[in-house]
Amino acid sequence: MPIESLLLESTKQVFDTTKNLSQDLIDGVIVSTNDNSKYLGAILSELSGIKPKISHTVEHLCSSGSSAVISGFSYIASGLADTVLVTGADKIGNPGQILEWDKSRGEYDHPIYW
Repeated sequence: MPIESLLLESTKQVFDTTKNLSQDLIDGVIVSTNDNSKYLGAILSELSGIKPKISHTVEHLCSSGSSAVISGFSYIASGLADTVLVTGADKIGNPGQILEWDKSRGEYDHPIYW
């Protein structure tokens, strides 16, 4: 299943199980992941019918989830948004990516998943 589908399914569950929450109330969409896919925040917004003021993806390795929550809180606390959807997804078996700085440490084929 593509990561976009995983994100969409979890977002549908949020709207199906949360009373008085609709797509038009969401001001921001933040996606947390280590996946190599680009523009997941914008893609999720489009797929789920949300038209946010702010939409982006957070990729901070092991702190992606907490960084996404902190970003959502910060948008609300600053007054830039009233309601922010923060979600995340990763897939087991994702190959990760080889970083140039790994090569400088002598780890030539070591992906970012430690």
